[in-house]
Amino acid sequence: MSWLENIGYSLWLFWERLDLKRFGKSILSVFGAIWLTIEILDFFGKSSWSMNIKSMWWVILIVAVIIIIYRNWPKFTFSYKVQNRDVSISIRIGDVFKTKGALIVPINNRLNCDNNGIVKKSSSILKHFINNAYQKTAAHLNTDICQQIEDNEEWYQKYVVNKNPDEYKLGTVVPIFRDEKQYYLLCSSTLNPQGRSKTTVDDLRVSLNELWAYLTHSGSKDNLVIPIVGTGRGRIPLKREEVIKEIVLSFLVSLSQESYCEQLTIVIHPSDLKKFKMELDELLDFIRLHCNNTGYLKGNEIPTGTGIE
Repeated sequence: MSWLENIGYSLWLFWERLDLKRFGKSILSVFGAIWLTIEILDFFGKSSWSMNIKSMWWVILIVAVIIIIYRNWPKFTFSYKVQNRDVSISIRIGDVFKTKGALIVPINNRLNCDNNGIVKKSSSILKHFINNAYQKTAAHLNTDICQQIEDNEEWYQKYVVNKNPDEYKLGTVVPIFRDEKQYYLLCSSTLNPQGRSKTTVDDLRVSLNELWAYLTHSGSKDNLVIPIVGTGRGRIPLKREEVIKEIVLSFLVSLSQESYCEQLTIVIHPSDLKKFKMELDELLDFIRLHCNNTGYLKGNEIPTGTGIE
């Protein structure tokens, strides 16, 4: 996303979230402050100063408007700490590939990174991953995937559900380290004979649960970055807000026994926010509420109803 596009989305988001009533009150408060200053100067015999201020009211107004816009300029990152855990969940509006952390990359259950050219023509995260990390060469990613599976053959054999071509259980994770950055390929969709990807709600939940389980036991405890899984090529029958809620809830449940990262960042592309008229405030309230009410026990607490011997 270019800086020009970023400014455009910022202006759009500013206007969408602008409270005209509050903005008007801010303008009136600025005029009130100017008027009070003039009255004080007049009281102390500084009428010449007060006249200068009166003559420059439009300059002061412009400065005031700039300050008000600055104070109300939309945030692009919102972060909430999980109760009783040294973990936070963040929502970031921006480019998932420009967000720091280990990136979760959705892929189909055949680990097919070309799909007869369909991936190249799509707008999927997988396509952009290949473009960014592999200079648009899907074959190089395929080589890395095959190498990982070959090096851990015993581990991945238990995830194979069909042969010729190999199909893997949803939630299978293949770690890829490329250009000093960690990626985790997550099987979150299935391919039909026509090469069309599909993700159901159950597929999403299974994939997320398997992902957190894998990261708990085999992850590198990096900060994690995840897109809105299944909403593009996966064609999941859920609104984007609902998918994000599924990600948040499953992640919080996975922290019951162990904290395996310090931050999970869910990235929303600005175009999605605009195109699908996502209800950002309601979504943030949902995340805040659940982060503040997870109910995890502290280290030395005894669960209610547990007998003491």
